[in-house]
Amino acid sequence: MSATNYKRQLAIREAMKHAWSGYQQHAFGKDELQPISKSYNNRWGNWSVSLVDTLDTLSIMGMQDEYTEAKNHVRNIDFTQSPRNFRVPMFEMAIRALGGLLGAYELDNDPILLQKAQEVGDSLAIAFDTPLGLPSTHVDLNNRRPSMATTICIAESGSVQLEFKKLSQLTGDDKYRKLAEKASDLLESAPRKHKGLYPSYIDIVTGQYDKNAVLSVGSYSDSFYEYQLKQYVLDKKETKFKDQYIVSSTSIEEHLVARDLSSGRLFLGTWNGGDSYFVPEMEHLACFYPGHLALGARVLNRPTDLILAEELAYTCYISYAMTPTGLGPERFRFSGYEFIDHAESSGAMDPPPVKNKKKEKSNDLSGQRQNIKKESKGIKATDSRYLLRPETLESLFILYRVTGDPKYQEWGWNIFLGIEKYTKVEGGGYASLRNVYETGSSGSLDDVMESFFLAETLKYLYLLFGPTDLISLDEYVLNTEAHPLKIIK
Repeated sequence: MSATNYKRQLAIREAMKHAWSGYQQHAFGKDELQPISKSYNNRWGNWSVSLVDTLDTLSIMGMQDEYTEAKNHVRNIDFTQSPRNFRVPMFEMAIRALGGLLGAYELDNDPILLQKAQEVGDSLAIAFDTPLGLPSTHVDLNNRRPSMATTICIAESGSVQLEFKKLSQLTGDDKYRKLAEKASDLLESAPRKHKGLYPSYIDIVTGQYDKNAVLSVGSYSDSFYEYQLKQYVLDKKETKFKDQYIVSSTSIEEHLVARDLSSGRLFLGTWNGGDSYFVPEMEHLACFYPGHLALGARVLNRPTDLILAEELAYTCYISYAMTPTGLGPERFRFSGYEFIDHAESSGAMDPPPVKNKKKEKSNDLSGQRQNIKKESKGIKATDSRYLLRPETLESLFILYRVTGDPKYQEWGWNIFLGIEKYTKVEGGGYASLRNVYETGSSGSLDDVMESFFLAETLKYLYLLFGPTDLISLDEYVLNTEAHPLKIIK
């Protein structure tokens, strides 16, 4: 590791210490720190969500005392109970609580972590007690039944499979895998108009997609596509998911990728009303997709996908670099667009196969900082909040691991500097920024620090500057909350 990367890792670790100290002092054992008021909330059902979601981050960063204290607290959490009249959100607790416990167990092998993970799994399995086996959005733990919801988005129903399959592998109880696999099969077999594209909502009673739902890789859909590939990465015997990923990535490129006419940037838009009209707007959530494509390029040796991944990642970075704070908005729109053909995004000639080794270092890092105004021409924020989200950093981390190009580290460092300058709260914690175009401090922050900031944002930053064998992509697959699960071999 270079001296620069070592210093940067230390700075990110100090940021984690600052965030965790606020949680320790004002919210320990509660769901979320409210850093400005120095208080807390239990909006996730009092399962100590920030603590459970952060276990493996503490372990990876070598914060052993904090990790031990947090793990000892886990022993006393009752994951079979929730407050009166509270409905446990199935998906969020699968990726944060179940994923967090499994990720920590994979690094630690302490039986209590697996025992508690199974406790969570048993509670969430209730959601699958529906007519077809598609899960309900919430679980009424007090009455041991699924909520009465009749629809669920594909991100929720199709993004618990890694966690449930890993739980079955570690416990030897196949029921969790069977529940998740059945839901995946139902999502795949339900009729839809476009091969490889899935409407964002499905009826859990009829098993039919909502024909008027959006088609996108943003909210309500994102991690569904992510888990197509990652189910195959987790277990290479699951070849059907590899096939689904290939079909989906091809269809996404054909139907959702467009080029902005002013800036020339490629972006991922949305079809509303089924496929009635295209909206040239990109969500921050969709910025996971460049990393997703890069991982697919690496695992499946699809080098032309890497070209598209790098273009889309630059668009996501530009959305940060174009603002005074250096932080990216929640949504940004493009002034005009044209769809591209496959040959354009793939390049005139196929590059050599993707290999898991570093390229020669680029000596043109200044080129990434040039012409930001030109590169962002025609791009306008439609939701100017920065919610401490990780997706762009997630893609930069994966792209760095795949290509070895140091520009991704430089971009990540620039983002970290913005986080430090504009979201850090005195006394501990970080808070969401209301407007990335305002650099003043008065009233500019919202009183919330989501658990994913600790579980994902800071973890991806730390890994970005670490050695490639620290949570190696050859050994682990990261769930959608960045929890490391060992690849089944």
